[in-house]
Amino acid sequence: MKAPSLQFQLTDSESLGEVVSALSTQFQLTSEPETTTRHVFHDSFDWRLYQAGVQLDEVRGKGGAALTLRKLADGTAIETIRPEGPIERFYRAYPPGLLREQLAAALQMRALLPQVEIRCRERLLKVLDSEQKTVLRIALLAQSARTPGRGEYQPMAALIHLQPVRGYAKPLTQVSRFLGRNLKLATQREPLIALGLAAMGRQPLDYSSKLDFTLHPETPTIEVARQIHRALLDTLEINLPGARADLDSEFLHDLRVAVRRTRSALSQIKGVFPEEAVEKFREQFAWIGQLTGPTRDLDVYLLGFDDYRNSLPEALQPDLDPLRDFLIDHQQAAQRAMVRKLNSPHFHTLLKEWRAFLSAQDDPEQTAPHAHKPIGKLASKRIYRTFRQVLEEGLAIHPKAPPEALHELRKSCKKLRYLLEFFQSLYPAERIKPLIKSLKGLLDNLGDYQDLEVQADKLREFAHQMVEERAVPADTLLAMGMLVDGLLKRQQQSRSEFAERFALFAAPEQVESYETLFGSGKKKGRRGGEKG
Repeated sequence: MKAPSLQFQLTDSESLGEVVSALSTQFQLTSEPETTTRHVFHDSFDWRLYQAGVQLDEVRGKGGAALTLRKLADGTAIETIRPEGPIERFYRAYPPGLLREQLAAALQMRALLPQVEIRCRERLLKVLDSEQKTVLRIALLAQSARTPGRGEYQPMAALIHLQPVRGYAKPLTQVSRFLGRNLKLATQREPLIALGLAAMGRQPLDYSSKLDFTLHPETPTIEVARQIHRALLDTLEINLPGARADLDSEFLHDLRVAVRRTRSALSQIKGVFPEEAVEKFREQFAWIGQLTGPTRDLDVYLLGFDDYRNSLPEALQPDLDPLRDFLIDHQQAAQRAMVRKLNSPHFHTLLKEWRAFLSAQDDPEQTAPHAHKPIGKLASKRIYRTFRQVLEEGLAIHPKAPPEALHELRKSCKKLRYLLEFFQSLYPAERIKPLIKSLKGLLDNLGDYQDLEVQADKLREFAHQMVEERAVPADTLLAMGMLVDGLLKRQQQSRSEFAERFALFAAPEQVESYETLFGSGKKKGRRGGEKG
């Protein structure tokens, strides 16, 4: 059985010569010529591979290019392929195998992007036994990192990588003990991608669209509101370059979610900012939602196209190809129109004014009524009131209720979800997370019901547009009609599941949890055992 490899870190590459000299006094060594390779590590913008415990390493050297998917924990190779051209951004472009399977599971719709480039000068030493057999390999690595393809390389700590030879465990132990005890070198377990990012002042997982606030119940509400809005503005701005470049659809998605959350926070965290400012910025962020909507809608249809195609009998699937061409053409036109507006002075002024507003000092004469009240009580009051509204609207829905009733309930559920997510750190995680989970289950059902109806209507609209713009095969229109029929049947299935989903959300134990945590006059368990 082959022993696991070990790695040691030096403070600088100049120390490597001293290490070689020290090793030579204790072990018989031979050396191979130094080689230079370039590593580029790829991941999605939101680090989905890293979160899945893998790293994608593109290596280019004299032997050509290799793309290896490795385990983060120990660097073990899962699969290596040899691409002939540039690295493909989406998993579907890769050949069947373990690499593609794991990329598909982790990335889904997100694109691979180069995260860090590492230039590595490697000198390989071999430890020999008395019979001149290689019993251990020692790789001496002098490295530097930069943003892929641009900028100056930043120095990294040098590494000594011990590569065991099967059947020779003792030399690995001897050399590792010598490096640790005699040379006082520290073992290094961080993956290479993390070390390269650290040299650039970055770290993995430095972006997430998830809300993660740590709030204290006594903090003034205006401070909490500003913290929430600044985080949402940061998310919006960090996604702008990717949305403009159309690198993958999730940049625009995360941007729009930040906009929706901003509008919800302006509406739901009331009495904190002056009303005229709230109204102004709420309208401005509604404008951002409108200008980004057409592109996002077409992104959604393109993302779902394979599912549309696969829902038809196999013989009819090619008939949908003209629809894909139509969607691509219109998405590209919508993207160009959106980018013009995102690049406009009006858009830049809006973001600048919003950040300045969030950073401004309070004007005592314009202080809103709830600005300096503690967030704990206001959050509970607002959450409980919104929950009661959801409960009332949901209980009023009967089998013959109009679609509009379910649409309004969905809006109220979204408000409740955002409030729970904004303020969840004020409450015990083990109590609030189940509430968020059950609410998401209800929202998924309501979202499916509404989205399927919208998709069916939109496909009808696309069919008319296609006829007006170009000659469309009759078989394509028939296939689209079958799609519409299938979507409407799925919508009815979602409608029939609503009662069960809502019953789970409105179960007595759920209602009791809301009343206990947030209800007026009830005891509310706080983090750290606080009661209030």
